[in-house]
Amino acid sequence: MLNIIVAPYDVCDKGESYTKKIVSYLKSEKVEFSVYFSKTLDDVVTSVQEVLALGETEFVVVGNDIVLNKFLNAVKDVSKIKLGIVPTSRHDDFSEFLGVSSNPIQAIKDILTKHIENIDYLILNDQIVLNNILVGASAEIFEVYNQYKMKNAFTQKLATMQYGDKFEGISLNLDYKSSKAKNENIFELSIANGGISRKNHINPLANVKDGLFNLNYATVLQKNERKKYLNLFKSGKQIYDNKTKQFWLNQIKITNEENHIKAIVDGTLQNLEELNVRVVEGGLKLYKKEN
Repeated sequence: MLNIIVAPYDVCDKGESYTKKIVSYLKSEKVEFSVYFSKTLDDVVTSVQEVLALGETEFVVVGNDIVLNKFLNAVKDVSKIKLGIVPTSRHDDFSEFLGVSSNPIQAIKDILTKHIENIDYLILNDQIVLNNILVGASAEIFEVYNQYKMKNAFTQKLATMQYGDKFEGISLNLDYKSSKAKNENIFELSIANGGISRKNHINPLANVKDGLFNLNYATVLQKNERKKYLNLFKSGKQIYDNKTKQFWLNQIKITNEENHIKAIVDGTLQNLEELNVRVVEGGLKLYKKEN
């Protein structure tokens, strides 16, 4: 049976209306299902754990990266479930990267083909990360953006314009097995399983099926170069810029002397003491239309 987990309205305002369309279609196709609406993200966790306790293993999440992250971290053993995704926007980052249809009826039709693809996910410290992690200027700008009463594309652009050239970097120790540990003054750093974050193409070369994540970073730039570099993320051209250092890895440890690192993790800002990241290759069974 399909267990449909619906995003809270204040996280995805189209979640409930999309679900009503999906329910109507499933009834017409005589598909067995249950629906779980949520007022808060904590309700998502409660619903998932209750459904798992009943022995259910087939899920559909109607929502964005934030809801997907909350869902996966509520599951004790991800290897035992099967997941379908119905995005609530054309710009839900992970869904867009995977090419999942933004039309809810088409998305559920694709899920009902029951074609499974095994995809990678990341473990960050003790949490699952499906999409990506950003540290540096993007995290600083995102913190400012979160303080605005009105949050939209204009205020996001405004935050970048006002603060994109002000970030002086963060000193980080990067430790991975294929190289000696190094200290870098980082302007922008990304760890990509999926290659889109907040509509920006942080890595068009990212691949969720190769057992590796892509580490990209740039050290602190001249002040007049900073906003120009950040603007490259709209198209993903920064990966071809000679200021970008790029590595394919399966694990990394990132620390600093302050034991305080701001990071955007699957669309939410977190303050972490350190980042221990590794890949779980093919660890998630995803319902996805066969290409």
